[in-house]
This record gives sequence, C-alpha cells and structure tokens, in this order.
Amino acid sequence: MKKTVNTPRLTGNRRPNENSIKRNILDCIKSVDVLFFAFFLLTTLLIILAREQSPKDFLNLLSVRATILFWIAIIVYLNGIRKHPALNFIRNTYPILLSGYFYSETVHYNKLFFRNIDPWLENVEVLFFGMQPSIEFSLHFSNRLFSELMYFGYFSFYVLILGFTLFVSFREKRFFHKAVFLLSSSLYIFYFLFGLIPSAGPQFYFSSPDNILPNAYFFDKIMHFIQRTAEQPTGAFPSSHVGISLIILMMSRKKAPIFFKVALPLTVLLVLSTVYIKAHYVIDVLGAIIVAPFILYLSRFLYSLFSKRT
Repeated sequence: MKKTVNTPRLTGNRRPNENSIKRNILDCIKSVDVLFFAFFLLTTLLIILAREQSPKDFLNLLSVRATILFWIAIIVYLNGIRKHPALNFIRNTYPILLSGYFYSETVHYNKLFFRNIDPWLENVEVLFFGMQPSIEFSLHFSNRLFSELMYFGYFSFYVLILGFTLFVSFREKRFFHKAVFLLSSSLYIFYFLFGLIPSAGPQFYFSSPDNILPNAYFFDKIMHFIQRTAEQPTGAFPSSHVGISLIILMMSRKKAPIFFKVALPLTVLLVLSTVYIKAHYVIDVLGAIIVAPFILYLSRFLYSLFSKRT
C-alpha cells in the first residue's frame, strides 16, 4: 500500500495571515484619518481644476501634498510599532497641526467659481454703519496698551486651539478623539467655504493708509510676523477665527468647563481684535456667529458617519 503524505495546505495557512494584516491596517485607520483624506482628495481636485489660477505654484503644491502624505504614513507606522506619548499625540492631532497650511492653500483655488466679494462686503458695511468699522475702530482706539490687548486677543486663537487640544488629551481622555475630529472637521469646513467664497479681508483689500495698524509693545510684532509669513488674501468671510473659537466654547462648556472659563474672555477679546487689526469686516464676525453652530452640527454628523466605518 502506498503511504499518503499529508502536506499542509498553503492557501489555508495564508488566509489567517492575510486577514490579520487586513485587520492591522484597519485598526490603524481612525475616523479623523477618513476625514483628513476626504478633505485632502477633495481639495487636491480643486487645486487641479484651478491650476490656471496659480500656474507657477501648481507643481509645488502637488509636491508638498505628496510630502505630507509620506510623513503621515511614516508617523502612523512608527506609532503602530512604538508607543510614545509625544508621537501618539502627533499621530492623533496631525489634521489640526496641518490646518494652517491648508488654510493658506485656499488662495490658490478660491476663485474657481466666484470673483472676490470684498467690494460687496465693503458696501454692506457702509450701508449698515455709514463707515468702515475696521478702519474707524483702530483709528479711534490707537492707544498702545489697548493695541497690545487686541493683538494678544487675535494671537489667542492659536492658544485656544492648542490649549483645548492639550487640555482634553490630559484631562478629558474619553472625549479626546471626538474633540480632535470635531475641531479638525470644523476647520476643514471653514476652509472649504473659503475655497468657494473668495474674500481677502480689510488688511489686504484696503490700500494705505487705511490698512495701516497702530503700534503696540510685543504682540504686534508677533502678529505682523504671522501675517507676513502665513496670512494670505483669503478666508475673510465668514471668520474662522471667530467661528472656531465659538465652536471650542460650545464643545468645552459641558465637556471641559474649566477650560471654558478660561476660553470665554479670550474669545471676547478675539472677536473684537479681528476687526481692530483689520483681519475681518464686522459682517465676517456676524457670519461666523451664525454658521458656527451649523458647522459643529455637521461635524458631529460626520463623526457619527465616519466612526461607523472605522
């Protein structure tokens, strides 16, 4: 009789490994990643469609985006094999950390559908107020100490975002991932609006001397540096500074009441400062106050939608 030799089935041995690999890949994907790549793909398409708007920057924009994808992949991979608090924080918050760059990109595709609406915004201001509040505000309150307070108020936008993210990561860990998603989503929705509604804001639209700002002591130098290096003639209407600050207040009121108490006076200063330093028209502020609750609602809807798929 011939002896039968039992040989292992290769296909049977491979399936568990393949399934485990798939599970490992899926485990690495979080709802905030789905949000990021959805926004990334959509805005990449807008950049391609609007390439004639910035032909000299087109290839550079695509190369920067490819570099961003490369480093995100590296960070996610490293975080998967080596747990470190700082690396884990970056891995989970990279959509927020990259938001400033994506804001500046909107200037390259924001005229794809409409022309600049600053003339209309200027006329509305004159119609309602009989003057330009952003010009008159800084003109009549040009005291250095008050100016310092206003520049600090505008700078506090970055303090609010970073402070809120750090606060929930340490004090409200169960809310951390949802908070990062909601904040990232809200920022990206504002940027998408900026890509559809081109507006430069008073600091770029007005000519000298109407766009000249009062001097202060310290924070004016910081804000002037940020304006020179990071600000672009885009994203004035509605004000994301005001809108995001209000969204942070709405999120923190119940989930992080201690942070809410600190953020509230900073937000009041920020609202005033956006007009004072001529970053926004008053109508930009009013627009942000109106749309902020709707943007947060939409972000919550996206969170529930994307969370089911990860």
